[in-house]
Amino acid sequence: MTSPSQIAEVLDEYEVSEFVHAVVYVDRDGFRRYRAVEPPLGEEEAAALKRLKSAIQNVGGVRDGVLKLARERRVEYLEELAKRAASEFKIRVDERAWRKVMYYLRRDLLGYGKLDPLFADPFIEDIHVDGPGSVWIWHARWESLRTDVALSEEELDAYVQRLSSLVGKPVSYADPVLEGMLPEGYRLELAIPPVSPRGPSFVVRKYFVEPLTLVDLVKMGTISADAAAYLWLMLDYGRNIVIVGPTGAGKTTLLNALLYLVRPEAKILTIEDTREINIVHDHWQALLTRPARGEGVRDVSAFDLLAVAMRSRPDYVVVGEVRGEEAYVLFQAFGSGHSGATTIHAETIEDAVRRLLTRPMNVPPMLLGLAHVFVRIMRVKVGERVVRRVVEIAENMGVSRGGRPRLHYVFRWNPEKDALEQVEESLHLETISRARFVPLEQLREEYQRRRRLISIMAERGYTSPYVVAKIFTRYHLNPEAALAAVERGEV
Repeated sequence: MTSPSQIAEVLDEYEVSEFVHAVVYVDRDGFRRYRAVEPPLGEEEAAALKRLKSAIQNVGGVRDGVLKLARERRVEYLEELAKRAASEFKIRVDERAWRKVMYYLRRDLLGYGKLDPLFADPFIEDIHVDGPGSVWIWHARWESLRTDVALSEEELDAYVQRLSSLVGKPVSYADPVLEGMLPEGYRLELAIPPVSPRGPSFVVRKYFVEPLTLVDLVKMGTISADAAAYLWLMLDYGRNIVIVGPTGAGKTTLLNALLYLVRPEAKILTIEDTREINIVHDHWQALLTRPARGEGVRDVSAFDLLAVAMRSRPDYVVVGEVRGEEAYVLFQAFGSGHSGATTIHAETIEDAVRRLLTRPMNVPPMLLGLAHVFVRIMRVKVGERVVRRVVEIAENMGVSRGGRPRLHYVFRWNPEKDALEQVEESLHLETISRARFVPLEQLREEYQRRRRLISIMAERGYTSPYVVAKIFTRYHLNPEAALAAVERGEV
């Protein structure tokens, strides 16, 4: 661990938990680093901790370094075991040191050991263990940072066993790649030699246990209430939405938030490689792809699941991310009258269009117009902070003779004001008015009412998933009454 004398400048410092605080600093060589500061242990306290760990293994069930307890009362039961072990094995720890010792017991036997503070820090989005001695994180405020955590080869091997046990899947020389979900819902990608020649390596992608809602994103400045109301209207009237952005921009978070806007009686069918979408919608069918890992195990691709989806009569078909031939099937679904949404990895909307038109996606140019709305989201710098912002929303008005989409930009982010501003009137509202026989003025009034609802919800902090879903459900049943109730503070 880097000593305090090697810290040249502290950039950020905040509390993670009762026993841990985080420090982001610049070291003497000019590199930015991250340190999780934990309570120090004296020699006697460290010796007592070591003896207690060993004793607990005799009075409790520990396997692969993880204490096997029911999810309920785990912390309380661990303390009971520790007290019993201390009594039976005559391990003396004074009252002042007991709380610190219990922190390390919880960290090592119920949590993730040395990496546990990284799991606990809400600002850490990804944990990257590249091999022995190399642990990096992706920080919401400071992006990529090297940590002061160093893992030996033996510790890494122990992590492989622990993570494999938690996921419930074996990893071996014959099958050296492990993909799965940790109990908290975080995504794990793990590899061991020979495919990871520097030693075992893994990445943990953390997600919010309680998903962010669209109202959260409005409060955070990621999207404006005007743009949120516009996308809500587009979804309600069957416009298909494609969210565009680079890795880590927040595409799936935005997609998940948009699904809270879908009317309660509509059937949503989602297709993902790894479970990331998390909504409270009752009429929701979630499907996951499954790669073949051995003989006699059939590969189930997004392409296969989309074929299933077409026979399930969904109102909305949502693909977590399009990468290959499933894009062709998704646009066929759009063409047959299903509405939906997806994300695509690209820096710009134009890049996304090029990816859709070329191999392996091969979406026919005549079907490209069914991607009615493109939403571009990025990580941008505002002052000293790195934040996520929706920077463009464009309407796709069809394809020109040369095969290029005709994009009509409705919203653009103004970096000077840090605001997503409406720059043009929506042409899709006119299209919806003609196709659905709804007066254009009525659509505009509906847009303003939804914008006001979202603005008030953001002002009053009505952001939790269940509250948001409850209000939006009421709105679909009786818009005026729902808006009036929110204005009165009755939720």
